[in-house]
Amino acid sequence: MKHEKKRITKIIDELMFYLFSMGANNIDVNFKREADLCAITFKSDYDLSKRDKLFKLVKFLNYEKQEEMEEYYWELTGNYDLDTELSLVGMMIDEAKIYYDDEKIEIVLLRYN
Repeated sequence: MKHEKKRITKIIDELMFYLFSMGANNIDVNFKREADLCAITFKSDYDLSKRDKLFKLVKFLNYEKQEEMEEYYWELTGNYDLDTELSLVGMMIDEAKIYYDDEKIEIVLLRYN
């Protein structure tokens, strides 16, 4: 797929920005590429008073992957302060797993090759 590395960078940028908006002060990002998939894992703290934003995150990241949308709109991620950018990220990934408690969040994003 054309521009694969740029697309992954945009996904990471968008999630980093969202975690900052949730009050994160400590964010760990792990990227792993295997033959059949790319996995991006975020581990972060967050401000508990912004927990309601987690439900929005779950909603947007669980959009069904739409390769045709990704092909045309991936460059828009990271450019505006709109929640629709998270929905674009959701359309660019195959699977999202989100785990959280009162202190931390773990987000695992999978893109299958």
